[in-house]
Amino acid sequence: MRRRDLLLAAVAWPAAAVAGPVRAAGHRIGWISQESREVIAPFLAAFKAGLSANGLADIGPIDVIERFADGDAAAVGGYVAELQRLGVRLIVAQGAATPPVVRARPSVPVVFGYSGDPVVAGIVQSLARPGGNASGVTHMAVELMPKRIDFVRSVVPDCRKIALLSNARHAGEEGEIVACQQAVAGQGIALSVHRFAAAAEAGTTLSGALDSGAEAVIALSSATMVQLAPRLAASCLERRVPLVSGWADIARAGALLTYGPNLSEAYKSVARYVVRVLGGASPADLPIEQPTVFELVVNLKTANALGLRLPATLLAQADEVIE
Repeated sequence: MRRRDLLLAAVAWPAAAVAGPVRAAGHRIGWISQESREVIAPFLAAFKAGLSANGLADIGPIDVIERFADGDAAAVGGYVAELQRLGVRLIVAQGAATPPVVRARPSVPVVFGYSGDPVVAGIVQSLARPGGNASGVTHMAVELMPKRIDFVRSVVPDCRKIALLSNARHAGEEGEIVACQQAVAGQGIALSVHRFAAAAEAGTTLSGALDSGAEAVIALSSATMVQLAPRLAASCLERRVPLVSGWADIARAGALLTYGPNLSEAYKSVARYVVRVLGGASPADLPIEQPTVFELVVNLKTANALGLRLPATLLAQADEVIE
């Protein structure tokens, strides 16, 4: 070997030695939630399980730096800046943190798990072609609204007045309302819409719906509705009116039943998007994933308290029955 080649080899060897440990360290990513660690712990656990199951052998280990705003939306922008200073390659935005994370315009890609409609929220251009620096999973499934109405009618066959309880600040709920209106058209059911703009108004808004003679309440799913679920369920139970919604935690908090996306599976999908983006995929070209795995959760304890005898066919369909 010539002397020049020997010198080049000597220089290259330390560089390779340094490069090895860096590769082994894997990828540093951020996780931002607007909620507390305790509230979203099941979703974070599902996300991490999804990372372990989706191609880490190909891209190396992933170190997740977690930040929780504990309800303080104003803190999200600061977390975006902090995570970028820490050198993350990607930021995962969970739930309500998604719009402020995207609006902060991070220089790294964003992968989200968002309960609302990301197009209506203005964070992507379309579901098929997001077009920007963010992509991920939406938990909103407008097409399930008629099925929830069917469930109401199966447990309360004589129901003629249904109230929709809506968080007016949750992007996409107008589409869900329209789907419900279309579902009851010509069926002799009066559908009323009751919107609240802040969580503190929800109790009064629900009381207004119950005072108007609602025989069933459908609460449109959002993180806010999950937080309010124990109080809303108790109010409906006190008035002997069934409460139906979309996410399992709302049934576990006392609603009669829920039918909607399995959120643990949804956060495993978020993990798959993270692996794809770290592997070189552009968020601009990754279509937004809509729910594909659904679950029916029935609260038999609530049914008994309401004096309702649930159809055997409904119980047979349930993925979970709360005794």
